[in-house]
Amino acid sequence: MLTKFEPPVYTVLTFLVIAPFKGAPSLERRIRNMKQVRLFAIAGIVLCCLTTPCLSADVTGRAFIGGSLGTFTFISDEYMNGNALDSNVKPRLYGQMGFGYAFKPYLVASTHAGFGWTAYSFDEDRLVTIVPVTVGAEYRYGTGKYVPRAGAGIGLYHWNVLQDRRVLKDAVTREELSRNDLGVYGLIGVDYFAVPNIVVSFDVVGHRIFSEDEESFPAGYALNDDVLMFRVGVKYYFSSQKKGL
Repeated sequence: MLTKFEPPVYTVLTFLVIAPFKGAPSLERRIRNMKQVRLFAIAGIVLCCLTTPCLSADVTGRAFIGGSLGTFTFISDEYMNGNALDSNVKPRLYGQMGFGYAFKPYLVASTHAGFGWTAYSFDEDRLVTIVPVTVGAEYRYGTGKYVPRAGAGIGLYHWNVLQDRRVLKDAVTREELSRNDLGVYGLIGVDYFAVPNIVVSFDVVGHRIFSEDEESFPAGYALNDDVLMFRVGVKYYFSSQKKGL
């Protein structure tokens, strides 16, 4: 009796994805098995990253473009979110795009623009949004496969406090809770060169927004804001252009 040949990849997928759903399993079982599939996928990605060969990470004279996703929370203004460990904090998604240029093996300049929001547990319809546009420089330590970084810069921060998608107003002055304020930031992170042109980056960023304005907002949201941000991203370094003879 002939048997059907199943490639190894098909067999693995059948075991991980199809088999768990046979026999009309319960919803709880389906959720548990899908979690297992995601864990296998994440483990596979991490394994590929750790085993991929890499050349030197000297990026002198090369421009890059990249994007990242993460989350953030306000950690200083009591009217924003209290502190990072406050039970009222409900961090949401943050994303950004940017580009830069490596002047030296150890010196990179970059600019980024992003958007994100956070929420309150006591009021699901109220959101605080932030749109930072930053310019800064980073110091890179070494040219290996893993490159630690530290940087700092300045930024322009647009923020809003929204209720049901409408900008709230101060209860006393009736000023809209929406401003463009200057600020500064500092970051630490590490770049992982999966291949010479592609980098996976991990960052922790602290922003200081000079938003203090007690005259306009006496009812709240009147202090300077500190923002703590966590990001994971990917950068693509363009090949350096060599001058002809």
